[in-house]
Formats: sequence, structure tokens, C-alpha cells
Amino acid sequence: MSNDRRIVIIGAGVAGLTTALELLDQGHTEITVLEQHGPGFGSSGKSAGVIETQYLDRSGIHVRDFGLRYFERFADDHGIALVRSGYLRYGGCDADMELFQRSLDIQREFGITDPVLLTPREVEERWPALVTDGRVGAVFGPSDGHVESYEFSLRAASVLVARDVPLLLGVALLGAERDANGAWTLQTSAGDVTADIVINAAGPWAKHVSELFGAPMPLNNQLRPKVKMTHSEPLDPMVPFVMDYVPGSGRDGIYFRSEAPNEIFVGIHTDESIQEERNPDDVLGPAPQVFIDRVRDLLPTRLRVPQGLVLGRTWSGLYPISPDNKPIVGASRAAADVVHVMGAGGSGIQLAPAMGRMAAEIALTGTTTSFPDTDWGTARLGLA
Repeated sequence: MSNDRRIVIIGAGVAGLTTALELLDQGHTEITVLEQHGPGFGSSGKSAGVIETQYLDRSGIHVRDFGLRYFERFADDHGIALVRSGYLRYGGCDADMELFQRSLDIQREFGITDPVLLTPREVEERWPALVTDGRVGAVFGPSDGHVESYEFSLRAASVLVARDVPLLLGVALLGAERDANGAWTLQTSAGDVTADIVINAAGPWAKHVSELFGAPMPLNNQLRPKVKMTHSEPLDPMVPFVMDYVPGSGRDGIYFRSEAPNEIFVGIHTDESIQEERNPDDVLGPAPQVFIDRVRDLLPTRLRVPQGLVLGRTWSGLYPISPDNKPIVGASRAAADVVHVMGAGGSGIQLAPAMGRMAAEIALTGTTTSFPDTDWGTARLGLA
């Protein structure tokens, strides 16, 4: 594909921004990013920002390893913080621990050698504040951690602008139609924009965007509140990112991490759609009381609650989740020049670099050769 093909990316969240950076790295410069609010305004800016490799299958580990290395380089090159807090995932039964052992074996094939399995006693010896009741063990990745995803979004946007990529902020997409030459005319609140290739990276709005192009994609936006809590008794040592959810288990679970000796960050997680769908245009605001009550019930089951625990700031974001809980990266038969990069809710930050790599390849060549064991295409949904 020639470098004069005009590519317009809809959405300046982490998926859209990493896709734009990947296009530049592959030598394509005719790029415009269209964003209805600001960088990281949607799900990206409300994320826990987890970057970890403690997943259970080869493809899942491969793309997360790619994401971890990506953020390592970006942190070194552009000065954002990659916090190596470590990541601990509990196992509830012996079968979970067997899965974790297979994960460690696969991770070693990718050169990830420091994760370990821990018994409940070893967990509590390392972090006396943690509670392991009802758990048979855990897998721990000491090099895992998190990024401040809103900070990344702002810095990535500034990198794009410095490389002369137009970033149209506060501009809403209103409609789309083909012109006489077969290109797309995007009708926006700031006038028309022409595109030969469109990349739909609109996060919770991606389903609506796909419908504007006559290439509808399924998506279920799930509400995921979060809260920060302070405590007068400091945790020493601070606890790593603790996840009490096993992928594919059919249930959600609590997670938390120390932000500082006297502050913890808490949420409830699942990769699956178990709630009613939410409209991304709804005002989300603080976490609902039912979430706060559940956090208060679940946190003591995994943490010896420090003295003086006080509820702090709460907020709510959306997980945009596909029907099979995997990202969607590809085009549909209805519109081969519209590439969707969406549906990674719950893991979107750490998967965005791999999604961006694949979306850029598809936009430039019509296919992707990266991550061949990863089935994120639209064919699996009957849409290609």
C-alpha cells in the first residue's frame, strides 16, 4: 500500500494511540487521529493500567509479553512511570496451580524467568497483610506492574503531534459515506475529513462507530468502578497487585494493590460480560454504593485490613467486551477498508500494543503476520 493512502484513526485512547505510533514506525505518515473528547478520556483514563504476563495460554502470554516490553521501551524513551509493583494471581484449586505451572513453562520460552509459584504460607511470609484462606497458592510475577494510562495517553499524543500527526480533539464523528472515488467522507463536528482507510479504535463507542460505516461489530460495555482507600496504619511491605480472579472461571473477583504505604487501590474484575450493557454516553460518576459495599465485604477476605481505613476517591469506567471476551482486530466483509481495534475491556492497556501492531499491519497490507496464534480476527464472529 502506498504511503499516500489517508488513514484516519477514530479514538485517542491507548488502542488508537498505539496504532498511530505503530503506523509511523512502519513508515506511514498520512495519519489523522480523530477524538471526540481528549486523549485517554474514555476507558483508558479510568483503567488500573495493569501490565503483566501471568496468563494461562501461549497466545495470551505472547501478547502480554509484547505489551510489557512495549511499555518498558516507552517509559525509557519518554519518561513515563512503569511501576514494578509485582502481580500476584491466586489459585483456588489444584487445577489452577497446574495451569499456573504451565504458564510459567510457557513464559520461560519467551525469556520471562522470574515468575514463581507460591504456597499460601510463602505468600503470607512475604506479605503478612495478605490473607490466603481458601486458596491453594498463587503465581507471582515480580517484574509485572502498572502504568498510569492517562499519563501514557497524554505522552503518546504529544509524541504524535511532535511527529506531525494531526490530532483533532473535541471533534465528534457524525456520519460517514463513500465519495465518487470510493473513499470515505467522515462528517464531523469540525467539517468533513477524507479517509482511504478508517481504523475504529473508539473504545466504548466502537460499536456505534462500526454501525456508522455499515460494518456493525458486537460489543458489550460493562461498568467497572474503582476506589482508592487510605489507612493510618502503613503497610510494610506494601502489597503487590493482587488478583483474586482466574480467567474463564465464570465469576468475578476482587483485586487491589498498594499505591503508597498508606493507600490502596481496589476494584472488582472479570473478563466476562455478566452485567447489563451500558451506554457509553451515560454520565458514570462515582462508584455505586453496591460496589462499595461489595468491596467492604470482599477486601477483608484477602487483606488484613489496616487500621484507620477510610474510603477515598471513587470513579467508574467501562469495559468494552466482545462476545467471546477477546479483542476484535480486523475488518469485516461489509467494509474491508474499516479496521476495527476494539473489545479488550479489562485487559485493554496491556493488550493495546499488540492490537496496534496488528491493526497497523492490516491497514497497510490487508493482513497481519504478527502473533499468528492469536485469534482476534472478525471471522470467528461470522463477520468476515
